[in-house]
Amino acid sequence: MGRNLKALESLPMTLFLVGMMGTGKTVVGKALASALNYDFIDLDVYLEKKTKRTISEIFQTNGEEVFRNMERDIKKDPFFIASNQVIATGGGFPLDAENLVWMKQKGIVIWLIAKPETIYQRIKHSNNRPLLPQPLNLSHIQELIAKRTFVYKQANYYIQTDNKSVKEIVQEILKKIDEKNA
Repeated sequence: MGRNLKALESLPMTLFLVGMMGTGKTVVGKALASALNYDFIDLDVYLEKKTKRTISEIFQTNGEEVFRNMERDIKKDPFFIASNQVIATGGGFPLDAENLVWMKQKGIVIWLIAKPETIYQRIKHSNNRPLLPQPLNLSHIQELIAKRTFVYKQANYYIQTDNKSVKEIVQEILKKIDEKNA
């Protein structure tokens, strides 16, 4: 990188990780936040703590529309006024135009991408994915990717996560941010 990590740490910013489930938003987000000495927030976990219910419970009890409204309102919480945060969004969060505008105004949006086969391998044993019917199959993932790609493409940066370590992905993100701020 052109500058040292301490220089990046001193830049006030919020980094948003968007993309499909299973692309690494949470694990990469935690490592990226650690590398920058930023706070890490997983929006789904934050919403679960706030409502004292799982995302699946919200979907089952209230439906997707209520969940999306809760998700949209979460950005009004005072906690999100701060900078120096890495925020892993839920896969559908940027689909709401208001959410996408907020992210782009507040910080840098990074799209984590993985092939459908990779996503399938990463999430096939997960049972807390309310938008994916069980039993899970590759076509469900391909359909969601097809529906969401047009929004994800509005991110500032695209990072492929297939066959890369978390460390490699974090280094690639830091390099892109460093080049932008050089």
